[in-house]
Amino acid sequence: MKRIRITQQITYVEPDSMTDFTSCAGIIVQSKKKVMIDVNMGARETPGLIKEEKPEAAIITHYHLDHSLWTRHVKRFSDAVLFVPEAEAPYLTSLDFFMEHTAGQCSIAGKWKNFTKNLGYKELKNYECYNEHTSFQDMAPEIVLIETPGHSPSHTSFYFPDEKILFSGDMGLDRFGPWYGWADCNIKQILDSILRLDGLAVNLILTSHGGVIKKDIQKRWAQCIGHIFKREEKIIQKLEAGMSRQDIIQQGVFFSNKEKVKEPMQSFLNAWDTIMYNHHEDLIKEGGLMKFFPEIKAMLK
Repeated sequence: MKRIRITQQITYVEPDSMTDFTSCAGIIVQSKKKVMIDVNMGARETPGLIKEEKPEAAIITHYHLDHSLWTRHVKRFSDAVLFVPEAEAPYLTSLDFFMEHTAGQCSIAGKWKNFTKNLGYKELKNYECYNEHTSFQDMAPEIVLIETPGHSPSHTSFYFPDEKILFSGDMGLDRFGPWYGWADCNIKQILDSILRLDGLAVNLILTSHGGVIKKDIQKRWAQCIGHIFKREEKIIQKLEAGMSRQDIIQQGVFFSNKEKVKEPMQSFLNAWDTIMYNHHEDLIKEGGLMKFFPEIKAMLK
């Protein structure tokens, strides 16, 4: 585990590994009370971190496993109040709902359910909901919540206006770009969210999977959008060249060399690439990214 002191109040915490969707980077905010956001360091290190820090509040940005698995440790190792996005509480409180709205009727449903349970998914019982209008005035008044859906139905980012610091969560600022591999993802919402965050006054971004971003922030948002636009372009070009849908998916929308990955992960990667292709196909039929976001043309130059 790696800790980086960002300010007197904010500490960025990174796990040693983020493989197999078991962990992500998060932040610890020491304000009126101690608040932990997305500090999933993995099953081995998270309990010790919670016991050591003794948070009074724990918050997750969205329901995906790498961001929510640590919630099972919160009540066991602390007295913290757990906060989850209001619109995503059903994913976290019902395994049946989680399954139906992720793998659903896909061929991977059985494997995904076993994988999810083996990782330690537990239906939440004690929690409070938040949305963009929730105030943490009595805990951390400097935190401003910003709804940034698309990656998940109500993914939330956290902004510190006094320091001009953003904890962006899973917005796709890493080298792979935005991910939208479930049916409840939405490319247009992701673009809206990116443009919203790009409009903030930000000097530093703390990400879930891309480390700390200190410079060229507008360029990084443009690159984030560029990942999506290039995927769309490649799909259009391959379709025009006569390539089949299945061959395009096999070559990779987000994941390449899937055949080299062991099961069950190979099946998951194939399913996610298929769903990402479907999202692009639907958007292309509507006219493509530029129809809905003509302003990104200048950003991508």
